[in-house]
Amino acid sequence: MIKIIDNFFTDEDLKKVQDFALNKAYYTPRFLENTEEKTHDNFYGLRFTLNNDKKLLDFFIKQAEINFKIKILKVFEDSGIDQRSLDHFAPHTDHLRCKINILIMIYGPTAVTNGTVFYHGDTSNYELDTHVGFRPNRAIMFPSDKIHSPHAINDQKILRYTCSLFIEDYKEL
Repeated sequence: MIKIIDNFFTDEDLKKVQDFALNKAYYTPRFLENTEEKTHDNFYGLRFTLNNDKKLLDFFIKQAEINFKIKILKVFEDSGIDQRSLDHFAPHTDHLRCKINILIMIYGPTAVTNGTVFYHGDTSNYELDTHVGFRPNRAIMFPSDKIHSPHAINDQKILRYTCSLFIEDYKEL
């Protein structure tokens, strides 16, 4: 199950979120989960953890509930806004105790080449299956155990900003 919603925020709210992500958020380096070595291949990007701004976290949760018609019961503490360059594929699954991931595209060039790709199979044997292009104000909901990766391009000057809500528990409405 992969669900895509365009126009996740109102235009006014998107501008506020973009301003925060581009000008106010304090980012820290992040590496893929379950990696011991802090190498380029394991580097995920920079993250502002939403637990640092409860009001912003609540706003993202409310928008997710409205758009995806769910009631979010528990969000994983590492949910946040990510800034990353797209210089390499990094296939991974998200936190084992989470049920779904909601990826919200905040800022970056609209293009197929900087979106998110999904794979078919398991972590030992997988192949590319689905590709969702990047569009600011688009959100994707998918199972946290689905293998996915930011699409890679060979231009390190291109950055994209997204928000990942890692949902530990929810109900469909």
